[in-house]
Amino acid sequence: MSDFSPSNLNLPKLHSWRFHLIPSIYQFGAVNGFTSETYELLHKTNVKQPYRMTNKRHVNKQMQAIVRNIFILEFNGTLF
Repeated sequence: MSDFSPSNLNLPKLHSWRFHLIPSIYQFGAVNGFTSETYELLHKTNVKQPYRMTNKRHVNKQMQAIVRNIFILEFNGTLF
């Protein structure tokens, strides 16, 4: 990678990948902390779906209420 990097891997993310992440993957296997799958799922269920349920006015307040209500229903076992 350093052959293709004009900064010679001096950027923190590239440095981390080259000198820390890749060797740790070889040594320990896949690193769970570097996956974005969990956060993508949370974004979909806690942001995208509730946004579609709003009337697009005062969105933050409506989305918070929707997420809170879904959590309460799931916690009580009345949803799903």
